[in-house]
Amino acid sequence: PVSEQRTVWHLQAHDVVAIGKLFTTGKIYVQRLITLAGSMVRQPRIVWARMGASTNELIAEQLHDGDARVISGSILNGHRAVDPVSYLSRYSLQVSVLPEGQPRQFLHWLNPFLKQFSVLNVFLKSCKSDEKLAMSSSQNGSPRAMVPLGNYESIMPLDILPTQLLRALLIRDTEVAKALGCLELDEEDLALCTFVCHSKYEYGEALRACLEMIEKEG
Repeated sequence: PVSEQRTVWHLQAHDVVAIGKLFTTGKIYVQRLITLAGSMVRQPRIVWARMGASTNELIAEQLHDGDARVISGSILNGHRAVDPVSYLSRYSLQVSVLPEGQPRQFLHWLNPFLKQFSVLNVFLKSCKSDEKLAMSSSQNGSPRAMVPLGNYESIMPLDILPTQLLRALLIRDTEVAKALGCLELDEEDLALCTFVCHSKYEYGEALRACLEMIEKEG
């Protein structure tokens, strides 16, 4: 397992191809297969692009009308692609485009007939597993206290105690976080926890802050 004394390296499939191209041709291979996806994209598809390509160029004349949020990477773990960072990041193989969130509806959670996604199925429409729901950038709520409701356990594929770990990350308890396995994780591993969090916490940022504290303190 990963520890302060053991570092783990990783490669993407595109990087393996690039290394092979470097040895066989002597040239740095910068072409990547990039996915254009999201409900605002007129024709979702896979395209060839260079590393660090401009997201503005990739989506030019490709979107439906309306305000859109362009993300370099996935909607779970990417960054908002606006100037001056409107480019693919080093490991991004996807451009995601979502509608900008609409103004908050007053006490919308009291209306069970709203057509919105809910992990806890508080809306009737979310109970239909075969129905597609339009997602946007809206958080559908404001920050609040963290209450364990079992939603983290339902989506966590790793053999860890997610609720206890997430609490430790939020309060920067690095000793407990290490004991619960934070050294084996990166931001992407906690992206789903952020997505289903009714408290609206960014667990990827909390994890990175704890990892930097651990590195600094030795």
